[in-house]
Amino acid sequence: MHYTKIIHNVREKTDTVILFHSGTGKDSIMLLDLCSKSFKKVICVFMYIVKDLDYENRYINWALKKYTNVEFIKTPHYAVYSFIKYGYLGIKKDETQNKTLISKIDTKIRKQTGVNWSIYGFKKIDGITRRLMLNSTDNGVYIKTQKAYPLMDLKNSDVLDYIKDKNLITPFNYGTTKPSSGCDISTPEFLFYMEQKHPNDLKKIIEQYPHTEVKLYNYKEYVLNEAEWNNYIKSQSG
Repeated sequence: MHYTKIIHNVREKTDTVILFHSGTGKDSIMLLDLCSKSFKKVICVFMYIVKDLDYENRYINWALKKYTNVEFIKTPHYAVYSFIKYGYLGIKKDETQNKTLISKIDTKIRKQTGVNWSIYGFKKIDGITRRLMLNSTDNGVYIKTQKAYPLMDLKNSDVLDYIKDKNLITPFNYGTTKPSSGCDISTPEFLFYMEQKHPNDLKKIIEQYPHTEVKLYNYKEYVLNEAEWNNYIKSQSG
């Protein structure tokens, strides 16, 4: 498998890596399993939109229990800095807040830990920008920046098959037809799922991003009610 060669390539250079880990996503679940078997220590960087959500902590605690050579560093997601600058979804606005990038967070974590190699779960199928970036690597590795992308050539189905085969924790999904993308506070379906399954987490989200409550209300009032009405019409026309 190509991904094992990429990991082996990095392992020849270091015994400790930084892994950018979403906590709940399929790519992160597979990558952590692979890295934990190859490296002496794996430092997972978990970037949160809202701090200490129970549904995300469940995945982190599962990983910490399963892998003895793993630790987690929690830090605000790079998007949060932009949210604050512009007051997105009602978060307390501060126009003096500087925006940041994942590369800057990477640099910060390297300085904090003294670890120089970072691993990401990017794949070519994620989009044209990712594909172009990954095509410019040296077989999945940037030697100059010391970054690696072991899953670059995999399809989503490959990742899910690995997780199933290894009997790993099931990736988070809030029931939509499109792939779930973690704590997606901009998506009404996610907010509705939180209300139904994790109401305490929804309270934390609304506390930090008050306008999500309006977004959720509109979704239930106009989208769900309309769907129920359409289903009723279909049942009557049959």
